[in-house]
Amino acid sequence: MTTADPVAADPADPMQGLPSPLDAVDDMRSTAKWTIAAVAAVGAALLGGAPLAAVGKIHGLGSAVEAFAGLALGLAGVGWAIWHTTDALIPPTTTLAALETPQLADLRAQLTADPEAFFGPFGTSPAQVKAAVERYDTAAAQLAVLLAAEPDATRRRVLAQGQADALANAAQAGARLRWLLLLTHAWRVRDQLRAARLQTFAGAAVAALGAVLFVVSTSG
Repeated sequence: MTTADPVAADPADPMQGLPSPLDAVDDMRSTAKWTIAAVAAVGAALLGGAPLAAVGKIHGLGSAVEAFAGLALGLAGVGWAIWHTTDALIPPTTTLAALETPQLADLRAQLTADPEAFFGPFGTSPAQVKAAVERYDTAAAQLAVLLAAEPDATRRRVLAQGQADALANAAQAGARLRWLLLLTHAWRVRDQLRAARLQTFAGAAVAALGAVLFVVSTSG
């Protein structure tokens, strides 16, 4: 029979009081929404009224082709930036298996550097914490069987306390796994937003090039 020995009985969530990683996800998605709005505003400013005002300055097929290419580049740049930024608004499906991906190597490095801060006394990896949850759940079930068959009041109290300890330990280990899953999810959204920022800069550069080409083609 497995006993509950590493941790004192404390049913409280060990991560209670810490900010939820999901709070950061909400903030990052708000940033993505503002980025999309800003890119759309810039696109409207570059490509909104200017083409209509300058259409009379286009003379000849060459100028028309240049103007069209400029507008197409500008629209492509704005669309490119918005397309990639919206990726940060699409919630990814996250499991703890994502920790093994190359994109989360920096998070794995933090877990390795200070495992106790993330896993507590339950191990040094998510697999060990999951095994601890299963071990304590098994111990609680075994103690429940013994408790149901025990006629002695003193031994019943001891068994009941052991069962409570096992359930508390399982709850603590499970809470750490859930918090780590939320952290992994937030980390993935952060990486998406970082990648989107680079794509936004690239799209802005293309849009600016398109605007310049359009201005040159309509300058006479």
